Amino acid sequence: MKMLQGVRAFQKLKKSCAYSTAAKELKPLPVKETVNMAYDLHLPERSVIGKMPYHSPEPIVFIHGLFGWKRFYRNDCKTLATALQTPVYAVDMRNHGDTEHAMPFDYNTLMDDLVLLLRKLDIKKVNLIGYSMGGKMSMLTALNYPELVSSACIIDNAPINQPHISPFLKVFSKSCQHVENMKIRATDKEWRSKVAVGLKRYIPNPGIRSYLLQNVSGTPPKKYRSPVIDWNDGNVHFVNPVNHLFQCVVKDASAWPVEQVAGKQFLGPVNFIRGTKSEFVNADGEKAIAEYFPYHKIQSINTTHNVLHERPQEYLRSVIDFFKTTRYVLERKRDSERVTMIAKPKPLTSSQNAAEYS
Repeated sequence: MKMLQGVRAFQKLKKSCAYSTAAKELKPLPVKETVNMAYDLHLPERSVIGKMPYHSPEPIVFIHGLFGWKRFYRNDCKTLATALQTPVYAVDMRNHGDTEHAMPFDYNTLMDDLVLLLRKLDIKKVNLIGYSMGGKMSMLTALNYPELVSSACIIDNAPINQPHISPFLKVFSKSCQHVENMKIRATDKEWRSKVAVGLKRYIPNPGIRSYLLQNVSGTPPKKYRSPVIDWNDGNVHFVNPVNHLFQCVVKDASAWPVEQVAGKQFLGPVNFIRGTKSEFVNADGEKAIAEYFPYHKIQSINTTHNVLHERPQEYLRSVIDFFKTTRYVLERKRDSERVTMIAKPKPLTSSQNAAEYS
């Protein structure tokens, strides 16, 4: 069984971005069909029902974006847990934060990791919050495993192929590679400033630079130590295997498995939050959203793609309003349409018409 899984994983890897000449020059990452996602559990600080049960029938899972980390959103998750009176699991996808570094790194693999986590935690139904890559990961999970998902909140992404964002992703990744190549010493008291200068060469947006800087460290992470990052060389490093992910990010982060999900719909309520200055949700994205997720709402916030960091209070208010109110409005709309369809008489065939009037 394990051998079969390994073969399948290798076949997926051969088709993926990692199986290239550039990647072969690096110390390879392990190939794993699934990995155990690291997570933090946030419970409500105050509960109207006394002690909140550890296991809720429909908790929230919060999934970060590219080069994100669950710890970035600790305060956001605590706010959501208390406001919604439900447990919130903040997770790290593979090659991020405290989760194992492994290939492949595509949306189907990320989805499989998430489903494995839900089953290990014995979560029968979940509400998903996904930002950027986490948004596509959430949408794919809802379409392929609708029995596991009650509702979802997708932040600035759409279920389409997005070649128009590849230049953005390339610059994003290239900036990280540039910092690694600078070989900044961990003993240098100015290393953070030097990293920021290195990122600025490619990224003019200070918010995005600050976001990426949080992934750089002069000491190895306490919970997970990557087999491909040399923490003994005395340099600062990204905690992500950025050189391995470079081609993956450019190729796969903008992709969408159109053929795999053709004809599928998720009939639960979905809230989409998009940045008005972002290119991630365009007219084609809106059309695809309506096709895959008929019971949805789209809200715009005046930000770039960096929604969570530029307008944290506004996006949190939208998420809380959705889970408290809007999701139930969308559910009632869905249920009323189902009742109408059931009650609507089927048109008679020509033979039935003839029999009625004979």
